[in-house]
Amino acid sequence: MNTKEKIILKKAIESKEGLLSGATLINVIASRERQSVENLVVGKYLEEVPRELRDNNRGSYIETFYRVTAKGLAIFSPWYVKCWSWLQHDVRTIVLTIITAAITTVVTMSVQNFFE
Repeated sequence: MNTKEKIILKKAIESKEGLLSGATLINVIASRERQSVENLVVGKYLEEVPRELRDNNRGSYIETFYRVTAKGLAIFSPWYVKCWSWLQHDVRTIVLTIITAAITTVVTMSVQNFFE
């Protein structure tokens, strides 16, 4: 993530709106830096939220709104919040690693006792 993207993400976090319209995010917050906004969406710092809106002239239509994800919020959080966020997403990997380490230890001890 480059400096422009961090500034855009910080402004999106500080905005009082929960969901940001595409026009607000790209034109106002990002100062027409559409590529930076797309990079934030691809990096999963921002999430696209499609909403169906109704209008008398156009009928119903779908407009995309944006909101900051937990990963985006963790960027500007203290180190312990970042660690917790990282652990939260990799719990499966951590559990599998612990189980593999335990099995390896038991097998190694069994083999060592067998040959003594």
